[in-house]
This record gives sequence, structure tokens and C-alpha cells, in this order.
Amino acid sequence: RSTSLLNLYEECNGPFVRGMEFQPRIQSNLSMEMGMKAHNAGYDSFLAGTVFIRLAHFSATVNNTSPYVKPFHYMDYRRELQGFRNHVNLIRCSLTHINLAGDDPVFGRPQWLVVSRVDGNSISPDHVSRVFSAFGDVSVREMNGGCLVALPSIGMSAGVLVEMEGHEVYRVTRYESGSGEWISFTSVSVVVVSVGCVVGFLLRRYFN
Repeated sequence: RSTSLLNLYEECNGPFVRGMEFQPRIQSNLSMEMGMKAHNAGYDSFLAGTVFIRLAHFSATVNNTSPYVKPFHYMDYRRELQGFRNHVNLIRCSLTHINLAGDDPVFGRPQWLVVSRVDGNSISPDHVSRVFSAFGDVSVREMNGGCLVALPSIGMSAGVLVEMEGHEVYRVTRYESGSGEWISFTSVSVVVVSVGCVVGFLLRRYFN
């Protein structure tokens, strides 16, 4: 499934999420002339804020233990999402996220795979990407004369090891990391800060 912000926004505005009772009404003053299109900074911030509110409402509704259904207040959403406070998501890293206000979580991602050439010659990350893309969505990073390959699930990692055993070109093994070592395939975006500001603005505007 795509991780595109626009696609996520469309999912959150679909019938499954929007169909829940007492969905907050969110409006935008943006127009097409003002840049109401994906990858425009202002519009992307609006999309991110909308997704945040929709998911907050979804989570609060699913976890509501009261026999009565009523509109949620801004503080209800804050309490519902308190467990995610100061957590920054990491994509394709050894950690699922970092905690800015406490201990980081334990390792919870599948081991990376190390790919090298059987004949010992130099390796092409682009060619490795093309070969391993047959198994699904992967990320490849060149390292120490070989390549590290990150896969989205433990099952896929195990399957790749079986399928690539005895491959005529590439040798595939599990990556053994040192104590406390972790490698990021992507960087943490500073957009987290701007999204937080926009989310706070939207919550105060629509729920005060």
C-alpha cells in the first residue's frame, strides 16, 4: 500500500473513517490558485493535519469504552494520543521509532541482508535493487564492498534467504550488527515540527 500523504489523506476521507459518528468537520481556506495541490508546503501541512485529526477520532472511537456515543472534545483526542507523544517514526531502521522523552524501543525490525557477489567483483546497488524488487518493496544501501538490503517484514526476509540460496551471481547472508548499532536508510524529516504546529492550530481552531 502506498505511503503517499495524498493517498493517506484520501483514505482518511473515505467512507470507512468518515462514516464514523461525530466526525469533526474540517474546512480549508486554500484554493487552487493559492497552491491547493500535493507537494505545496501549505497544502501538505493541511493534509497532514487532517490525517492527524481523522486518525485521532478513529482511535478515540475504537477505544471508547463508554456505553454512550457523544462528540469528542479536543482534550479527549489529547488523552487518546498521549502514548505517542515525543515519538518520531523511523522508516527502514533497526528501531521502529525514537522516543525524544525517554528510552527508545527494543529492536523490532527484520534483520538486514548482506548481498555480495559470488565472484568477489564490485557490486552494483542499482542491479541489486532490480533483482530484489521481485520480492517486494526493498531499500538498498552500498556498504563495505557489498550491499545492505532492508525488507519490510521478517517473513519476506526469510523467504529471500531461501530463494537466493545458491544464486549464481549473489551471495546473501544476514547482517550481524554490533552492540547498539543501527543504520538508517532514510533520514528523519524536519517536517515533523511543522506538522505538529499545524496540527495544534487545527485542533484549537475546530475544537475550542
